[in-house]
Amino acid sequence: MNINEWCAIQYKSDPPQSPFAPTWDYTIGEKQIDIDCEQLKNIILEKEKEIKEEFPASSDGNTGLGPDSLTSRFRHFNVLSWGYEVTDQLHEEIKKFHKQYYRSLFGAFATPPKLNIRCWANVLRKGERIKQHWHSIHPHTYLGGHLTVTATDTKTIYVHPYDDIGRKYEAENVPGKLTLFPNYLPHYTTVNQYDSPRITIAFDLTSLNSIFTDDDNTLIPL
Repeated sequence: MNINEWCAIQYKSDPPQSPFAPTWDYTIGEKQIDIDCEQLKNIILEKEKEIKEEFPASSDGNTGLGPDSLTSRFRHFNVLSWGYEVTDQLHEEIKKFHKQYYRSLFGAFATPPKLNIRCWANVLRKGERIKQHWHSIHPHTYLGGHLTVTATDTKTIYVHPYDDIGRKYEAENVPGKLTLFPNYLPHYTTVNQYDSPRITIAFDLTSLNSIFTDDDNTLIPL
């Protein structure tokens, strides 16, 4: 995939032949963007120390990374509020990709809704992996996504909501790859087997002004 090109991986059910037959229609979008992943890596590793010292662990989002992880502080910071040129660029790239994704599904002239974004970072060290989880299944569920910052031979696996045995999409974690997917979609990662950390920046898009009572101030406009 070339820089700034994107591809859609679509899963759509056949027309139901029974009133009880399951139906599905969802798209995973992937786009390779031109962004300084080395700078992002250095910023995140520095911020990781500060955040872990400042905030106690809370939920790790059912990722299994535990209370010593940066992920377990995801309600207390927003990467896109850090004020670096490269994080501001990422904010714009997410906004741009969301518009492309939305219009590919709903028409070239469709106006995307006004949204807020929560954005955090995950740092996986040797032997760690993210366990299967989803981000939301409530009536306001929208899209989630992530940017691979640095990774060596790892994958993110997206699980079909009705067929968790056979139908899975295995995505290579390539630095600079930006991904969008419905937030109800279960997903997990393979184990990081290398000494170098696997770092991603993850985010939730939502039409809500608050998600959790203790992280309302980390949601910012997309």
